[in-house]
Amino acid sequence: MIHCEQVRFAYPGEAFVLGIEAFSVARGEAVALVGPSGCGKSTLMNLISGLLVPQSGAILVDGVEVNLFPLAARQRFRLGMIGLVPQNFELLDYLTVRENILLPFRLGAGGGIGDEARARCEELAERAGIASHLRKYPDQLSQGERQRAALCRGLVTAAPLILADEPTGNLDPENQDRIVSLMLEEAREIGATVLMITHDPLLLPRFDRTIDVPALRKGGVA
Repeated sequence: MIHCEQVRFAYPGEAFVLGIEAFSVARGEAVALVGPSGCGKSTLMNLISGLLVPQSGAILVDGVEVNLFPLAARQRFRLGMIGLVPQNFELLDYLTVRENILLPFRLGAGGGIGDEARARCEELAERAGIASHLRKYPDQLSQGERQRAALCRGLVTAAPLILADEPTGNLDPENQDRIVSLMLEEAREIGATVLMITHDPLLLPRFDRTIDVPALRKGGVA
């Protein structure tokens, strides 16, 4: 599902350089991405999603070399192929929680907002424990509730690839388990691939494999 080869990325004016010789995730795998802060985990995820473009190398998602697409085409591809759960939630304050969860459909994924999309939103919100907050706005939610809303938005289109950047970072242990279980169960039901960034070693046994980004940058996989 994911293959990166000879990738090099650097932010303009910064010393940080992410260089990866080769990195792959098979279809249907659930993989945890680990490493200390600043090692390039989020950068790698943003490259895979097409939010960033490498200076050189190839990034393939489902056999498609995403980095060759122009911006608009990368956005369309991301909406159709990837359920994205960003670290900072990126909920829109002027939309209700329900409207935020359904936003990928409004932007063009899955053929628009129909009864099936609304029903899926309700189901995910119930399973995530935020069904009673669907009419609220993001500023009325706790950090953990916003995080769960962002996860529901990432899962709502049943995309074949789920990219989650620290989706449990603001949750207590009970809700951490609830959210990881929801994400992995949803992925198994639809055969989706999961790549999740985490700093919590207690979550690692839930995944098929763990990849250490500093080792990856040296050409190895842990």
